[in-house]
Amino acid sequence: MAEAPSGPVTMINPFTVSGLTDLVARMVIEKARHRFPHGVVAMNRPGAGGSIGIAAVVQSKPQELTIGFTPTGAIVDVPQINDVAYKTPDDIAPIINIVSSYQLLAVRAEAPWKSAQEFIAAAKAAPGKLSLGYTGVGTAAHLNMAQLLQAADINVLEVPYPGWSQSSVALVGGHVDALVINAGEGRPMLDDGRLRILGVFQAERVGYYPDVPTFKELGYDIGVQLQFFFFGPKNMDPAARRYMHDAFKEVLDDPDFKNFVVSREVSINYMDGDATKAMLWSEYKAHTELLKSLGLLKK
Repeated sequence: MAEAPSGPVTMINPFTVSGLTDLVARMVIEKARHRFPHGVVAMNRPGAGGSIGIAAVVQSKPQELTIGFTPTGAIVDVPQINDVAYKTPDDIAPIINIVSSYQLLAVRAEAPWKSAQEFIAAAKAAPGKLSLGYTGVGTAAHLNMAQLLQAADINVLEVPYPGWSQSSVALVGGHVDALVINAGEGRPMLDDGRLRILGVFQAERVGYYPDVPTFKELGYDIGVQLQFFFFGPKNMDPAARRYMHDAFKEVLDDPDFKNFVVSREVSINYMDGDATKAMLWSEYKAHTELLKSLGLLKK
């Protein structure tokens, strides 16, 4: 068995506190803490679609034991949209993929639209009047929103937010008409009667929302899924990478973690570092054409 890291590990979440990325990362770290005798410190470095936090990992030295946890979009899409400190999946060393997720279109409960079709019709009737929020430029939320606007041929005011804590307040406060959200994020507000889900951004219906149609059902072949994974700098020590992989993989069998995943309405999706790298490259290449079609590919 590989030896434990010789010093404290810093885990950077490149998004804000309380979002899905933050909650999953902190849960895994807490459950694996006993495997790290020198401790693990979780930090949030949000901004620029996740690229600020990811750059901090990419530019770290192997002996600093800095790792990150991110959804695919920040690695697959952001560097194809903007000039950032990393260019392709080869600039990181994936450790392990933990969960997969999907996204939803939500409105506040008192909104006049009872379905995605009604929201789209209202947007068509008043171009540029309705607003649609999302988290992070170049993220899956941004791409799902952009795909919807393109496929449905609607014009709305696009409103970016740094994270769920800001966007959720804006939605229920009536500052934005609709919001692309991650799975599980809106459940407390949904249960409290403050939120309504209009559509699912993936091909098949989700068991947690059996009555909510997918956009594909509605005639729009759209939907960018998310994978969430730990990674280090590309020159990460292989022994440290193996050790962290094994430590984090143990958590996937933990009953508390399994219950937590259900509570967040996502799915455990284990991939080792090599499989994660292959997945990232597949998504990277597929999204090049998507980004180009949306006018987002950097010149």
